[in-house]
Amino acid sequence: MPETSQSTPSTLPRVTVLLATFNGVRWLSEQVDSILNQTGVAVTIIARDDLSIDGTTQLLAARAATDPRVRLLESTIATGSAAANFLRLLTEVDLDGSEPCDYIAFADQDDIWLPGKLARHAALLGAGELDGVSSDVIAFSDGGERSLVRKSYPQRAFDYLLESPGPGSTFLITPRLARLVRNLVADPTSPAATIDFHDWLIYAVCRARGWLWHIDNVPSVEYRQHDSNAMGANVGVRSAQSRLALIRQHWHRHQASLLATISLSVAPEQRRAPLERMQRLITEPGIRNRVALALAAGDVRRRPRDRAIIGVLIALGIW
Repeated sequence: MPETSQSTPSTLPRVTVLLATFNGVRWLSEQVDSILNQTGVAVTIIARDDLSIDGTTQLLAARAATDPRVRLLESTIATGSAAANFLRLLTEVDLDGSEPCDYIAFADQDDIWLPGKLARHAALLGAGELDGVSSDVIAFSDGGERSLVRKSYPQRAFDYLLESPGPGSTFLITPRLARLVRNLVADPTSPAATIDFHDWLIYAVCRARGWLWHIDNVPSVEYRQHDSNAMGANVGVRSAQSRLALIRQHWHRHQASLLATISLSVAPEQRRAPLERMQRLITEPGIRNRVALALAAGDVRRRPRDRAIIGVLIALGIW
């Protein structure tokens, strides 16, 4: 198939929303309603539950029984994480069947999608230049606290190796990007299936391929913060401490190393040389590489403050 983005049809854009759930029944109805109430698009929700024990599966089955826009896949094996559940969804959904979609979105079980989210992002993709869109979010807690989480700082040359362009719940992507990620996940020689965050993987594959991604500065999701979040919105001292602990354990560097390997597997020839250099700096120990990587900190994070912090952590050997 030629590598051209899917164009917007004359009818409403058809969006398949992949919903991964696990013990989220207390928030799920509000999330599903916010998806089905999206206007300007034709929405289908395909859900996969990771063997919940709180009634989540039953709620989804009831919604599917009364609304043809909701479908529940059968699941007999727990994947063990939200990322693995999303990647299982991506490999199980037929993107080329009798009911093809124009775009694919990803939904957490506990957020609230703002009105116009899908129509706005579908219009951006429909211009034919982009393969992925994400956005800023509004983080909120059950206690009433609300704050803007900005992800829309200008993209850098290799930011995709060290960060996602926002929560996966803000993503809208083209079928060709979904197919590329799906094929990598299904490839036993690729480490794609072992990545801890599906959104980071999708962004890295898109950017490494040379395809375009837009991070919108208009928030599209109310991003719920609670103790069960896989990562959260990176707001506050507690979140910073959790991330520093992961950095000290070299989890972040390991993920970046995997993503560099995956990125090289999809990068066109003209993009490989600088990416190979970044892979060496990330994966090969030594003071010279550490200094070179610290000096390249401006290329690996979007937010100016984050670039300064990661540069210091790399230079000190903490990262």
